[in-house]
Amino acid sequence: DGSLTCEQVLDAIAAERPEDAIFVSEAPSLGTWWDRVPLRRSGSYFTSAAGGLGFGLPGAVGAALAAPDRHVVALSGDGSAHYSITALWTAAQHGLPVVFVIIRNGVYGALEEFGQYLHTSGLPGTRLPGIDFVALAAGYGVPGTRVDTPEGLKSALRASFDSAAPSLIEVQVHPSNSGMFIEN
Repeated sequence: DGSLTCEQVLDAIAAERPEDAIFVSEAPSLGTWWDRVPLRRSGSYFTSAAGGLGFGLPGAVGAALAAPDRHVVALSGDGSAHYSITALWTAAQHGLPVVFVIIRNGVYGALEEFGQYLHTSGLPGTRLPGIDFVALAAGYGVPGTRVDTPEGLKSALRASFDSAAPSLIEVQVHPSNSGMFIEN
C-alpha cells in the first residue's frame, strides 16, 4: 500500500547501519527498536529520560559534534520532528554526516497515546497529513529522499552512510502499524 511496517524499517536499519553508529531516538512509533537493531558499543544510544519533546534532531547534531569519527542516526517521528526541525540547518552549516530518519505515519503518536491514557478522544492536531519533510530538508540545505519500500530504504541508508554530509530519509509507515501501541 505504499508504506512499510515498523519491523521492515528496523530490519533495514539493522542490515545497513555501521557497527559503530550512534542512535539518538525520538521515534515512539518504533517501540523498543533496539531489540531489532542491536547496539554493540558503549555510548551508542541517546534518548530523553523525562519525555521532553523535540530533543531528537538537535541531540543527533550534538552527538555528531561530540563524536566526529562515528556515524549518527537520528530516529524521529513526524510529530517529534516538528519541535526542532531547524537542527537540519545546523547540521548543514557544520557539514555533519547525520542521517535523519523521519518515520512518517501522519499521526502525532505521543499526543494520541496521552489522550488514550487520559481517556480523552478527538484531540485536535494529532493528524499530520501531507507534510513534506524532503522539501523541508532541502530548504535547510539537507538533501532528502522519500522511501516506501524495504529496498528503497536500504539503498537510501547506504547512500547516506557513504556521504560525509547530512541527509534526510522520510520513511512512510502505515498508521495502523505504528505508534507506541505495537508489540516488537
